[in-house]
Amino acid sequence: MSSLALKKISALVSGFMVRVRGYRKVLLPLRKKEDILRLPVMARADLKAFAAAGFIPSAFNITSTSGSTGSRLLIVHSRAAYNMHLRRLARMYRSIGAGPGEVCLNLCSYELNSGGRMMEAAYKAAGSGVIALGGISTPQKCDEAVSLIRALRPAIVNAYTNQLFDLFSRLGARHSIRKCVVNGEPLWPSYRERIERIGKVRIHDHYGAMEVSGFAITRRPEDPYMSVFSDGLFFEVLRDDGTAADEGVGALLVTDLENTCMPFIRYRLGDRVELCRRRGAIMVKVLSRTEDTVLVNGVVGVKSMMIRTVNDLLGHPDFFFEIKKDSTTYKDTLLVNIPAADMPVGPKLTGLLRLVAGIDPCVVAKAFHGAVPRMANGKIRYFIDGRERAV
Repeated sequence: MSSLALKKISALVSGFMVRVRGYRKVLLPLRKKEDILRLPVMARADLKAFAAAGFIPSAFNITSTSGSTGSRLLIVHSRAAYNMHLRRLARMYRSIGAGPGEVCLNLCSYELNSGGRMMEAAYKAAGSGVIALGGISTPQKCDEAVSLIRALRPAIVNAYTNQLFDLFSRLGARHSIRKCVVNGEPLWPSYRERIERIGKVRIHDHYGAMEVSGFAITRRPEDPYMSVFSDGLFFEVLRDDGTAADEGVGALLVTDLENTCMPFIRYRLGDRVELCRRRGAIMVKVLSRTEDTVLVNGVVGVKSMMIRTVNDLLGHPDFFFEIKKDSTTYKDTLLVNIPAADMPVGPKLTGLLRLVAGIDPCVVAKAFHGAVPRMANGKIRYFIDGRERAV
């Protein structure tokens, strides 16, 4: 860890000392890396309390988001932090070939305070042109994206996970697109390979969180490890034994060295990762979400494994889960809603899910008609919990 990073963290702690109780007994300045371990780990609840107490100063950028853990949070960035995030994103995009002469079709959401706006600015900062379309959550919007690609011939698509399947299922392999950047959860290998075969494109996973913006991207699509761009950030891994280290497996902790508006100091993201070094460069592999679990009849299931099981069997992302509670027996039922055309594989699917999730025998396949439920940004809402309505 550099002396400059230590000075920046010391300055941040000093600035937040009056407003964050956990910093009041910290001896400053921090002189060595081990001194960082004396600082408390910040969680989403701490930042919510910080905002609720009215401690937020005037800021350059304010975002309301679900961030990395699925609950609402007000995120505040200083001008220096925002500019650093933008420069970091631009460097990441340049590393995979974005630059002058390239045009990017941006399918990430353009709602107020969304990440899609910063991504557009970063592609422009990298020298690329941008077609600002936004989400393609309806067939009409997907057809619009296909028309734009055929007319304007962009070379890059910036999208969420399920959007690529929808897009290339319509577009096929005859187009100008050479590479795609996926935001959100990293693609499973078999799913990525399927989209690459359909569209004849290279897909790069892009990792980050709204709290600190993007900070890692795959240089080679087949590599499960992403290259970390640590400009303005300091990373740690909180291992299972409670110790923190520069490398290893555990919860990812990140410190934003430039954000003087909110204490993103040793902030715990909602992910379990492996952090390592390869030829001196920091690499990260996302293993799972910390919030990636669902409780059904007292059994904990891993959502990502359940989604992956259905996706691999059906060959497409058009499905969703519902959890319902019987108002008489109070037993949970996990409904797997799949298109009617896929119902012949229903028995096989429920059997696989029982093995993967260990939830037996409450898994039921159900045919649905129409569109899958989506969130405001166009991502598929894979889990709907209806148990709170059972009385």
